[in-house]
This record gives sequence, C-alpha cells and structure tokens, in this order.
Amino acid sequence: MFSRFLMPFLAGAVLFAQGPSPNPQPPDVKVFLNLSDSQVQSLVQIQQQKGQALQPVVQQAAQTQQKLQQILAAPNPDPATVGQLVIAIAALGQQIQQIAASFQVQTFNLLQDDQKEKLPPLQLALVLHSAALQAATLGLLNAP
Repeated sequence: MFSRFLMPFLAGAVLFAQGPSPNPQPPDVKVFLNLSDSQVQSLVQIQQQKGQALQPVVQQAAQTQQKLQQILAAPNPDPATVGQLVIAIAALGQQIQQIAASFQVQTFNLLQDDQKEKLPPLQLALVLHSAALQAATLGLLNAP
C-alpha cells in the first residue's frame, strides 16, 4: 500500500528534480519506461515535428490575440469584430489541441504494452507535482 502511493511521488521527484539538460534525451524517463535508444530518438523527432506543426498556428493565435487587444484598447470597439476575433482565437485553440493530441497518439503508439502500463504513475506525478512542491515549501516534506 505504501509503495503504491510512494512510487508515483518518487517517479515525479526524479523527473522534476533534474534541471534542463543540454542533452535532448530524457535519461530518467528512458530508464523508468525502459525505452530503447531508437524509441527515444523517435520520441525526440516527434516532438520536433510537433513544434514545427504547432508553430504557425500558435503564431497565428498570438497575432489574432494581439489584434483583439488592440481593438479592445481603442475607444468604442466594434462588437462584431471583437466577436469574430474571439471565435477565431477559440478555433485556433481547438486546432492547437487537435495537433497536440495527434502527436500524443503517435508517441503513445511507440510504446510497448508494458511501457504504457508505467504511464499512469507519471501522470499522477504531474498532478501531484504542484502540491508536493507546496508541501516542501511549507516544510511538510523534504525536497529531493
């Protein structure tokens, strides 16, 4: 019982204790999931492709958001224009989510079944990360 709750926390601590590394390969995740070198290479490539796919949409969303802010800052903004821009921003947000989801499916499909079974503790570690940091800040836990 204790290890069932401790394992996700430890996994999260291991993942988040490391600072950013110039090496793009995530060694902790590689060990935890028992990823092969080719899997890590494929995961890194997919993340690069994801960034390339998202860049124009994110840029368009930022430009649209900036245009909305400019219109809202002006005296008497046109409600129809504001509405159109809000709808455009929402549509771009959905497009970003769809692109990200498609790449997540690709990464998930690279894993073997036993590796996929190890993902829920990592997800729990992400959920608990903020609370664990707050508990450490309050002196309730020792930081790693």
